[in-house]
Amino acid sequence: MIDRATAIAAMQSLFSGLESRIVRQRMLPHPGEGSLYDFDPNRVSRRSFRQGDLSPGGKGAFVRRESIGLLHKPMLGLSTVKVCVVLDFGNAERRFNADAIQETARWALAPLRPDIFFIIGFAGARDSHLAGHSDEVVRSLSGGTNWRAGIIEYCDPGWAVTAPKDGAILPALFENLFDPEPVDQKIARIDSALAAALELKEPGGFMLIDDLAQRVAVGKDLVTDRAILFAERTPGLDVKEVSGDLIIQRNRFESMRAS
Repeated sequence: MIDRATAIAAMQSLFSGLESRIVRQRMLPHPGEGSLYDFDPNRVSRRSFRQGDLSPGGKGAFVRRESIGLLHKPMLGLSTVKVCVVLDFGNAERRFNADAIQETARWALAPLRPDIFFIIGFAGARDSHLAGHSDEVVRSLSGGTNWRAGIIEYCDPGWAVTAPKDGAILPALFENLFDPEPVDQKIARIDSALAAALELKEPGGFMLIDDLAQRVAVGKDLVTDRAILFAERTPGLDVKEVSGDLIIQRNRFESMRAS
């Protein structure tokens, strides 16, 4: 379990870079309208919320939320908020559940503003006791007609992002907006884990790509890409699908010495 002081530091790093990550996007999607909107990063509509003791030495659960409504100025007419980015970081038992994600959407006023599309990052420290998120939680990320959410987990080290699976927004957008860890650090962690994996040093040995992604706290897509590249560069290894699961496996007839 990640201690409170570490969780506070992770929260601070996540919020401190949020605006710069938003600015780097230049344009953000409004899937309900099928449009991409530009915005003025110097003119935004803000809401904030803090609950509990946010000091490293404090006790009990805490939550911090920020809502940043991005103003779009059309060629004619007044500036209006078309897209709103929301970040919610909390530290509590059973942090990642469907009801809590819905509560953040309600706080952001998503049900009351059907004209705005809300992109929500629901963040916290990973619960090491959980192997993954339930189907109910993953389904809840698809939200309502005008919002989608992604789960942002601090995994010490690194961050893992779980995006909604309905295809309304590309998963990369959630990573670009809410993941403060540079991609080269993620790649280095994946490559190091693959090179050190004892499972791949014996004939027939294999690893589930899902298990590797969980181990290194990196999204499955990037882990898959690096595993395929690693297998291409390493004689005797192959990435394949077995009974619906993607694995990386050493040929059962080829030993490490042969490679």
